Amino acid sequence: AVALAGGSDAGAVMIAGEVVDLAVKNGVVEVEAGSTLRTSAVLLATGVRNNRPAMDDALHDAAVASGLLRYCPVCDGYEVTDKRIAVIGSDSHGVHDALFLRSYSRDVTLLAPDVVHDLDDAERAALADAGIAVVDGPAADFALAPERISVSTAAGRLHFDTIYPALGTKIHSRLARQLGAKLGCDGAVIVDDHQRASIEGLYAAGDVVLGLDQISHAMGEAGVAATAIRNDLAKLRTLRR
Repeated sequence: AVALAGGSDAGAVMIAGEVVDLAVKNGVVEVEAGSTLRTSAVLLATGVRNNRPAMDDALHDAAVASGLLRYCPVCDGYEVTDKRIAVIGSDSHGVHDALFLRSYSRDVTLLAPDVVHDLDDAERAALADAGIAVVDGPAADFALAPERISVSTAAGRLHFDTIYPALGTKIHSRLARQLGAKLGCDGAVIVDDHQRASIEGLYAAGDVVLGLDQISHAMGEAGVAATAIRNDLAKLRTLRR
């Protein structure tokens, strides 16, 4: 993690380290990151971690670097137009991503991460109407070849131009929870229209907040949060005079 503390008139001082705790004392937010930083405002942009398919780190990183494994259809679905695409998932998330990617390619397959798919009749009908193949798993034993990725399934070994895991995410909201901020049922930080959390002095932006997990969206939220912080700090200085 990176903690930002107030610096000179030219900008901020960047301090590399892990933020392990947040606390509010006498209206001041205390940030524990090896040493204690005291500030009037903290912006959380801690994001999420994608749940990965069953593959080792080296293979995973190589697949991502080559575009054979992708995590955001909204971000880069256009890059796999007319490609052979697989989605690994077996719930509403997997179904949603497969149907979304169907608008880019006629060749989309939904793979079960475990032994069999857990889909209801309506989901199976929607996939069938879209011409999306449904293949049981477990999806395992991944391998890379030039410009393709292969995976073992109940239907044998299948080859694709790219695979999108739709296995959910883990939201990094531990610090907000420690501070006592309100969270959604999924653990996302609840904020108002200006990215203010329920604790005074705490703001949040990006994937740690409920909404579209996409870079440009996160940047927009950061801009809103930065403006709110600036305006709130100006009001605070006026009140203290």
